[in-house]
Amino acid sequence: MFARLDRYLIRSFLGMFAGLTVLAMALLLLERLIRITEIVSGSGSAFASASLLVANLIPHYLNLALPGAFLISMILTIDRLSRSGEIVALMAAGVSLYRIVLPFVQFSLVLAAASLLISGFLQPLSRYSYREIVYNLQHQSVLSVFQEQKFVQYDNRIIWTDSVLPGGRLGQTFILESEPDGARTLLTGGSGKLREIRAGEWEITLLGGAGASYRDADPPEEYDRIEYGELSWPVIAETGQYRARGGDERELFLPELLAKAGAAMPGDIAPAVAAATFHDRTSRAALLLAMPLIAIILGLNLGRVARSSGVVLGILFLLGVQKVLEYTLVQTSEGVIPPWMGFWPIVVVVAAASIFLFRRLAEGGIITNRPRIAARPGTDYASALAGKPRT
Repeated sequence: MFARLDRYLIRSFLGMFAGLTVLAMALLLLERLIRITEIVSGSGSAFASASLLVANLIPHYLNLALPGAFLISMILTIDRLSRSGEIVALMAAGVSLYRIVLPFVQFSLVLAAASLLISGFLQPLSRYSYREIVYNLQHQSVLSVFQEQKFVQYDNRIIWTDSVLPGGRLGQTFILESEPDGARTLLTGGSGKLREIRAGEWEITLLGGAGASYRDADPPEEYDRIEYGELSWPVIAETGQYRARGGDERELFLPELLAKAGAAMPGDIAPAVAAATFHDRTSRAALLLAMPLIAIILGLNLGRVARSSGVVLGILFLLGVQKVLEYTLVQTSEGVIPPWMGFWPIVVVVAAASIFLFRRLAEGGIITNRPRIAARPGTDYASALAGKPRT
Protein backbone atom coordinates (compact mmCIF):
# COMPACT_ATOMS: atom_id res chain seq x y z
CA MET A 1 0.00 0.00 0.00
CA PHE A 2 2.71 2.42 1.04
CA ALA A 3 4.76 1.88 -2.12
CA ARG A 4 1.61 2.61 -4.13
CA LEU A 5 0.99 5.71 -1.98
CA ASP A 6 4.53 6.95 -2.63
CA ARG A 7 4.12 6.53 -6.38
CA TYR A 8 0.78 8.32 -6.31
CA LEU A 9 2.10 11.30 -4.34
CA ILE A 10 5.21 11.69 -6.52
CA ARG A 11 3.15 11.29 -9.69
CA SER A 12 0.72 13.97 -8.47
CA PHE A 13 3.56 16.40 -8.03
CA LEU A 14 6.02 15.46 -10.78
CA GLY A 15 4.08 16.79 -13.77
CA MET A 16 3.59 20.21 -12.17
CA PHE A 17 7.25 20.30 -11.09
CA ALA A 18 8.46 19.59 -14.63
CA GLY A 19 6.10 22.19 -16.09
CA LEU A 20 7.12 24.92 -13.65
CA THR A 21 10.81 24.14 -14.21
CA VAL A 22 10.47 24.50 -17.98
CA LEU A 23 8.41 27.68 -17.59
CA ALA A 24 10.92 29.27 -15.20
CA MET A 25 13.84 28.40 -17.48
CA ALA A 26 12.05 29.83 -20.51
CA LEU A 27 11.37 33.10 -18.70
CA LEU A 28 14.96 33.34 -17.51
CA LEU A 29 16.32 32.63 -20.99
CA LEU A 30 14.28 35.42 -22.57
CA GLU A 31 16.56 38.12 -21.20
CA ARG A 32 19.56 36.43 -22.83
CA LEU A 33 18.02 35.91 -26.27
CA ILE A 34 18.56 39.54 -27.34
CA ARG A 35 22.22 39.34 -26.36
CA ILE A 36 22.62 36.00 -28.18
CA THR A 37 21.01 37.47 -31.31
CA GLU A 38 23.54 40.30 -31.26
CA ILE A 39 26.45 37.89 -30.82
CA VAL A 40 25.51 35.58 -33.72
CA SER A 41 24.29 38.32 -36.07
CA GLY A 42 27.56 38.33 -38.02
CA SER A 43 28.02 34.57 -38.06
CA GLY A 44 27.58 32.48 -41.19
CA SER A 45 25.76 29.78 -39.17
CA ALA A 46 23.66 31.92 -36.86
CA PHE A 47 21.07 29.27 -35.94
CA ALA A 48 23.65 26.60 -35.04
CA SER A 49 25.71 29.09 -33.04
CA ALA A 50 22.64 30.38 -31.19
CA SER A 51 21.56 26.81 -30.40
CA LEU A 52 24.98 26.04 -28.90
CA LEU A 53 24.87 29.19 -26.77
CA VAL A 54 21.38 28.40 -25.48
CA ALA A 55 22.38 24.79 -24.73
CA ASN A 56 25.32 25.99 -22.65
CA LEU A 57 23.03 28.33 -20.69
CA ILE A 58 20.66 25.50 -19.68
CA PRO A 59 22.68 24.23 -16.64
CA HIS A 60 22.91 27.77 -15.22
CA TYR A 61 19.20 28.53 -15.55
CA LEU A 62 18.17 24.99 -14.56
CA ASN A 63 19.99 25.39 -11.25
CA LEU A 64 18.24 28.72 -10.71
CA ALA A 65 14.81 27.31 -11.56
CA LEU A 66 14.93 24.08 -9.52
CA PRO A 67 14.40 25.44 -5.97
CA GLY A 68 11.46 27.66 -6.90
CA ALA A 69 9.77 25.07 -9.10
CA PHE A 70 10.29 22.39 -6.43
CA LEU A 71 8.79 24.38 -3.57
CA ILE A 72 5.87 25.92 -5.49
CA SER A 73 4.86 22.64 -7.15
CA MET A 74 4.87 20.88 -3.76
CA ILE A 75 2.78 23.63 -2.16
CA LEU A 76 0.24 23.45 -4.99
CA THR A 77 0.16 19.65 -4.84
CA ILE A 78 -0.38 19.55 -1.07
CA ASP A 79 -3.03 22.26 -1.37
CA ARG A 80 -4.88 20.32 -4.09
CA LEU A 81 -4.74 17.06 -2.10
CA SER A 82 -6.02 18.93 0.97
CA ARG A 83 -8.93 20.56 -0.84
CA SER A 84 -9.97 17.27 -2.44
CA GLY A 85 -10.03 15.58 0.98
CA GLU A 86 -7.38 13.00 0.09
CA ILE A 87 -5.02 13.97 2.89
CA VAL A 88 -7.89 13.89 5.42
CA ALA A 89 -8.80 10.39 4.20
CA LEU A 90 -5.18 9.24 4.50
CA MET A 91 -4.84 10.64 8.01
CA ALA A 92 -8.17 9.12 9.01
CA ALA A 93 -6.87 5.77 7.77
CA GLY A 94 -3.88 6.08 10.07
CA VAL A 95 -1.31 7.56 7.67
CA SER A 96 0.51 10.36 9.48
CA LEU A 97 1.95 13.53 7.98
CA TYR A 98 5.40 12.07 8.63
CA ARG A 99 4.56 9.23 6.26
CA ILE A 100 2.94 11.53 3.70
CA VAL A 101 6.00 13.79 3.51
CA LEU A 102 8.46 10.87 3.24
CA PRO A 103 8.40 10.45 -0.59
CA PHE A 104 8.91 14.20 -1.02
CA VAL A 105 11.91 14.10 1.34
CA GLN A 106 13.37 11.21 -0.67
CA PHE A 107 12.83 13.18 -3.87
CA SER A 108 14.56 16.20 -2.30
CA LEU A 109 17.63 14.03 -1.62
CA VAL A 110 17.81 13.17 -5.33
CA LEU A 111 17.26 16.82 -6.26
CA ALA A 112 19.98 18.02 -3.86
CA ALA A 113 22.44 15.56 -5.43
CA ALA A 114 21.40 16.78 -8.89
CA SER A 115 21.89 20.39 -7.78
CA LEU A 116 25.44 19.60 -6.62
CA LEU A 117 26.16 17.90 -9.94
CA ILE A 118 24.81 20.84 -11.92
CA SER A 119 26.33 23.68 -9.90
CA GLY A 120 29.53 21.84 -9.08
CA PHE A 121 30.43 20.38 -12.48
CA LEU A 122 28.03 20.99 -15.38
CA GLN A 123 27.54 24.72 -14.81
CA PRO A 124 31.27 25.64 -14.65
CA LEU A 125 31.95 23.58 -17.77
CA SER A 126 29.03 25.07 -19.72
CA ARG A 127 29.95 28.60 -18.62
CA TYR A 128 33.47 28.13 -20.00
CA SER A 129 32.08 26.62 -23.21
CA TYR A 130 29.68 29.57 -23.62
CA ARG A 131 32.53 32.06 -23.29
CA GLU A 132 34.67 30.08 -25.72
CA ILE A 133 31.91 30.09 -28.34
CA VAL A 134 31.42 33.85 -27.94
CA TYR A 135 35.18 34.39 -28.28
CA ASN A 136 35.36 32.30 -31.45
CA LEU A 137 32.36 34.05 -32.99
CA GLN A 138 33.84 37.47 -32.33
CA HIS A 139 37.14 36.45 -33.90
CA GLN A 140 35.50 34.81 -36.90
CA SER A 141 33.46 37.92 -37.71
CA VAL A 142 34.37 41.36 -36.46
CA LEU A 143 30.96 42.55 -37.63
CA SER A 144 29.52 41.03 -34.44
CA VAL A 145 31.61 43.55 -32.45
CA PHE A 146 30.47 46.59 -34.44
CA GLN A 147 26.82 47.12 -33.50
CA GLU A 148 24.83 50.17 -34.43
CA GLN A 149 24.70 52.86 -31.71
CA LYS A 150 25.95 50.56 -28.94
CA PHE A 151 29.09 50.72 -26.87
CA VAL A 152 30.73 47.29 -27.10
CA GLN A 153 33.73 46.30 -25.01
CA TYR A 154 36.07 43.81 -26.63
CA ASP A 155 39.30 42.88 -24.84
CA ASN A 156 41.00 46.26 -24.19
CA ARG A 157 38.88 48.28 -26.65
CA ILE A 158 35.59 50.13 -26.40
CA ILE A 159 33.93 50.51 -29.81
CA TRP A 160 30.91 52.54 -30.94
CA THR A 161 29.60 53.18 -34.44
CA ASP A 162 26.60 55.09 -35.70
CA SER A 163 25.69 52.62 -38.46
CA VAL A 164 26.91 49.42 -40.11
CA LEU A 165 26.14 49.30 -43.84
CA PRO A 166 26.57 46.51 -46.43
CA GLY A 167 30.14 45.95 -47.57
CA GLY A 168 31.63 46.82 -44.18
CA ARG A 169 30.92 50.53 -44.50
CA LEU A 170 30.62 52.35 -41.17
CA GLY A 171 29.10 55.63 -40.08
CA GLN A 172 30.60 57.82 -37.40
CA THR A 173 32.92 55.65 -35.33
CA PHE A 174 34.53 55.91 -31.89
CA ILE A 175 37.35 53.63 -30.67
CA LEU A 176 39.11 53.78 -27.30
CA GLU A 177 42.02 51.38 -26.71
CA SER A 178 43.61 50.95 -23.26
CA GLU A 179 47.06 49.44 -22.86
CA PRO A 180 48.22 47.50 -19.76
CA ASP A 181 50.73 50.26 -18.92
CA GLY A 182 47.94 52.86 -18.68
CA ALA A 183 48.39 54.44 -22.11
CA ARG A 184 45.20 55.12 -24.06
CA THR A 185 44.49 55.89 -27.69
CA LEU A 186 41.27 57.60 -28.72
CA LEU A 187 40.22 57.69 -32.38
CA THR A 188 37.11 59.13 -33.97
CA GLY A 189 36.09 59.26 -37.61
CA GLY A 190 33.24 60.73 -39.61
CA SER A 191 32.97 57.46 -41.56
CA GLY A 192 34.97 54.32 -42.10
CA LYS A 193 35.30 50.97 -43.77
CA LEU A 194 35.93 47.56 -42.25
CA ARG A 195 37.84 44.93 -44.22
CA GLU A 196 39.62 41.64 -43.60
CA ILE A 197 43.33 41.92 -44.47
CA ARG A 198 44.15 38.25 -43.96
CA ALA A 199 42.31 35.30 -42.50
CA GLY A 200 41.43 36.25 -38.94
CA GLU A 201 42.98 39.75 -39.14
CA TRP A 202 40.94 42.89 -39.68
CA GLU A 203 41.50 46.60 -39.96
CA ILE A 204 39.33 49.67 -40.01
CA THR A 205 39.95 52.69 -42.20
CA LEU A 206 38.69 55.90 -40.59
CA LEU A 207 38.07 58.98 -42.74
CA GLY A 208 38.08 62.63 -41.73
CA GLY A 209 38.73 62.22 -38.06
CA ALA A 210 40.84 63.10 -35.05
CA GLY A 211 42.22 61.46 -31.97
CA ALA A 212 44.70 61.57 -29.12
CA SER A 213 47.16 59.43 -27.18
CA TYR A 214 47.44 60.04 -23.44
CA ARG A 215 47.65 58.62 -19.95
CA ASP A 216 45.12 59.15 -17.19
CA ALA A 217 47.56 61.22 -15.16
CA ASP A 218 48.41 63.54 -18.07
CA PRO A 219 46.79 66.98 -18.17
CA PRO A 220 44.84 67.67 -21.40
CA GLU A 221 47.50 70.07 -22.71
CA GLU A 222 50.04 67.21 -22.80
CA TYR A 223 47.89 64.89 -24.92
CA ASP A 224 49.43 63.84 -28.25
CA ARG A 225 46.74 65.02 -30.62
CA ILE A 226 46.09 63.40 -34.00
CA GLU A 227 44.27 64.80 -37.03
CA TYR A 228 43.98 62.84 -40.25
CA GLY A 229 42.15 62.56 -43.52
CA GLU A 230 42.48 58.77 -43.71
CA LEU A 231 43.82 56.37 -41.09
CA SER A 232 44.06 52.58 -41.24
CA TRP A 233 44.07 50.94 -37.85
CA PRO A 234 44.06 47.21 -36.87
CA VAL A 235 41.00 46.31 -34.87
CA ILE A 236 41.03 42.59 -34.13
CA ALA A 237 43.79 40.11 -34.90
CA GLU A 238 43.64 36.36 -34.48
CA THR A 239 45.06 35.55 -31.04
CA GLY A 240 45.05 31.76 -31.24
CA GLN A 241 43.28 29.24 -29.08
CA TYR A 242 41.00 30.35 -26.27
CA ARG A 243 42.43 30.34 -22.77
CA ALA A 244 42.25 27.34 -20.47
CA ARG A 245 39.26 26.86 -18.18
CA GLY A 246 39.48 28.53 -14.77
CA GLY A 247 39.50 32.24 -15.59
CA ASP A 248 37.34 32.93 -12.52
CA GLU A 249 35.66 31.04 -9.69
CA ARG A 250 32.49 30.42 -11.72
CA GLU A 251 34.45 28.13 -14.07
CA LEU A 252 35.86 25.92 -11.30
CA PHE A 253 34.51 22.53 -10.18
CA LEU A 254 33.75 21.94 -6.51
CA PRO A 255 37.02 20.03 -5.82
CA GLU A 256 38.96 22.80 -7.57
CA LEU A 257 37.25 25.45 -5.44
CA LEU A 258 38.13 23.48 -2.32
CA ALA A 259 41.77 23.27 -3.42
CA LYS A 260 41.86 27.01 -4.19
CA ALA A 261 40.26 27.80 -0.82
CA GLY A 262 43.13 26.09 0.98
CA ALA A 263 45.87 27.55 -1.22
CA ALA A 264 48.54 29.40 0.70
CA MET A 265 49.80 31.34 -2.34
CA PRO A 266 47.55 34.02 -3.78
CA GLY A 267 46.62 33.54 -7.43
CA ASP A 268 44.14 34.87 -9.92
CA ILE A 269 41.31 33.66 -7.67
CA ALA A 270 41.55 34.64 -4.01
CA PRO A 271 41.16 31.80 -1.47
CA ALA A 272 38.33 33.70 0.24
CA VAL A 273 36.41 33.95 -3.05
CA ALA A 274 36.91 30.26 -3.80
CA ALA A 275 35.80 29.24 -0.30
CA ALA A 276 32.74 31.51 -0.46
CA THR A 277 31.70 30.08 -3.83
CA PHE A 278 32.14 26.50 -2.56
CA HIS A 279 29.97 27.07 0.50
CA ASP A 280 27.40 29.01 -1.53
CA ARG A 281 26.87 26.10 -3.94
CA THR A 282 26.77 23.39 -1.27
CA SER A 283 24.49 25.34 1.10
CA ARG A 284 21.97 25.97 -1.68
CA ALA A 285 21.80 22.23 -2.34
CA ALA A 286 21.37 21.54 1.39
CA LEU A 287 18.43 23.97 1.62
CA LEU A 288 16.49 21.79 -0.83
CA LEU A 289 16.21 19.13 1.90
CA ALA A 290 14.04 21.42 4.06
CA MET A 291 11.62 22.36 1.29
CA PRO A 292 9.24 19.35 1.62
CA LEU A 293 8.55 20.32 5.24
CA ILE A 294 8.07 23.97 4.27
CA ALA A 295 5.67 22.91 1.49
CA ILE A 296 3.55 20.87 3.91
CA ILE A 297 3.42 23.79 6.35
CA LEU A 298 2.36 26.29 3.67
CA GLY A 299 0.16 24.01 1.57
CA LEU A 300 -1.76 21.88 4.07
CA ASN A 301 -5.37 22.99 4.50
CA LEU A 302 -7.53 20.86 6.78
CA GLY A 303 -10.05 23.58 7.67
CA ARG A 304 -13.37 24.39 6.07
CA VAL A 305 -12.15 27.69 4.63
CA ALA A 306 -9.74 27.36 1.71
CA ARG A 307 -6.45 29.26 1.95
CA SER A 308 -4.56 30.64 -1.04
CA SER A 309 -1.66 32.33 0.74
CA GLY A 310 0.72 29.36 0.67
CA VAL A 311 2.16 30.06 -2.77
CA VAL A 312 2.61 33.77 -1.99
CA LEU A 313 4.41 32.96 1.26
CA GLY A 314 6.53 30.39 -0.56
CA ILE A 315 7.62 32.94 -3.16
CA LEU A 316 8.43 35.48 -0.44
CA PHE A 317 10.43 32.84 1.41
CA LEU A 318 12.45 32.01 -1.73
CA LEU A 319 13.14 35.68 -2.47
CA GLY A 320 14.17 36.35 1.12
CA VAL A 321 16.58 33.40 1.26
CA GLN A 322 18.01 34.33 -2.15
CA LYS A 323 18.76 37.90 -1.07
CA VAL A 324 20.31 36.75 2.21
CA LEU A 325 22.55 34.28 0.37
CA GLU A 326 23.60 36.93 -2.16
CA TYR A 327 24.52 39.33 0.63
CA THR A 328 26.39 36.57 2.46
CA LEU A 329 28.32 35.69 -0.70
CA VAL A 330 29.53 39.29 -1.02
CA GLN A 331 30.56 39.49 2.64
CA THR A 332 32.38 36.16 2.66
CA SER A 333 34.12 36.84 -0.67
CA GLU A 334 35.55 40.03 0.80
CA GLY A 335 36.74 38.17 3.89
CA VAL A 336 34.45 40.02 6.29
CA ILE A 337 33.22 36.74 7.81
CA PRO A 338 34.35 33.12 7.36
CA PRO A 339 32.29 31.31 4.67
CA TRP A 340 31.13 28.49 6.97
CA MET A 341 29.92 31.07 9.49
CA GLY A 342 28.05 32.99 6.79
CA PHE A 343 26.17 30.23 4.95
CA TRP A 344 25.60 27.29 7.25
CA PRO A 345 23.84 29.14 10.09
CA ILE A 346 21.23 30.10 7.47
CA VAL A 347 20.79 26.43 6.55
CA VAL A 348 20.56 25.43 10.24
CA VAL A 349 17.98 28.13 11.06
CA VAL A 350 15.77 27.24 8.06
CA ALA A 351 16.02 23.50 8.80
CA ALA A 352 15.35 23.89 12.54
CA ALA A 353 12.37 26.21 11.98
CA SER A 354 10.85 23.93 9.34
CA ILE A 355 11.28 20.81 11.51
CA PHE A 356 9.79 22.55 14.57
CA LEU A 357 6.78 23.92 12.70
CA PHE A 358 6.20 20.64 10.87
CA ARG A 359 6.19 18.68 14.14
CA ARG A 360 3.74 21.14 15.67
CA LEU A 361 1.52 20.76 12.61
CA ALA A 362 1.73 16.96 12.56
CA GLU A 363 1.06 16.61 16.28
CA GLY A 364 -1.56 19.26 16.90
CA GLY A 365 -1.32 22.55 15.04
CA ILE A 366 1.03 25.45 14.67
CA ILE A 367 -1.12 28.15 16.24
CA THR A 368 -3.85 26.29 18.09
CA ASN A 369 -3.64 23.14 20.16
CA ARG A 370 -5.97 21.29 17.80
CA PRO A 371 -5.42 17.53 18.26
CA ARG A 372 -4.15 15.68 15.24
CA ILE A 373 -6.25 13.24 13.23
CA ALA A 374 -5.05 9.78 14.07
CA ALA A 375 -6.34 6.27 13.70
CA ARG A 376 -7.90 4.58 16.72
CA PRO A 377 -7.21 0.86 17.17
CA GLY A 378 -10.09 -1.39 16.25
CA THR A 379 -11.89 1.13 14.05
CA ASP A 380 -12.91 0.13 10.52
CA TYR A 381 -12.58 3.53 8.81
CA ALA A 382 -13.37 2.18 5.37
CA SER A 383 -16.79 0.99 6.56
CA ALA A 384 -17.36 4.16 8.55
CA LEU A 385 -16.64 6.36 5.56
CA ALA A 386 -18.97 4.25 3.44
CA GLY A 387 -21.73 4.58 6.03
CA LYS A 388 -21.86 0.85 6.78
CA PRO A 389 -21.91 -0.76 10.23
CA ARG A 390 -18.88 -2.80 11.17
CA THR A 391 -19.47 -6.56 11.08
